[in-house]
Amino acid sequence: MKPEKKLQTLSMCDFCAREFPECKAHPVFVKEIENLKKDLPNPEAVIACDLYESPVDVLKRRFH
Repeated sequence: MKPEKKLQTLSMCDFCAREFPECKAHPVFVKEIENLKKDLPNPEAVIACDLYESPVDVLKRRFH
């Protein structure tokens, strides 16, 4: 990665309606992906999850 490009890492858990680790999900962290861990600043960020639930989907289900 070029030094002039700064990436911001967002964790899926920050945007999920569930609470980790109580949700019992099996997330994939940045630190587990060899090609990503050297380029992204937050090794604890979740980049994939088997139980991700969007807060928007929760609201749609409740009000529609």
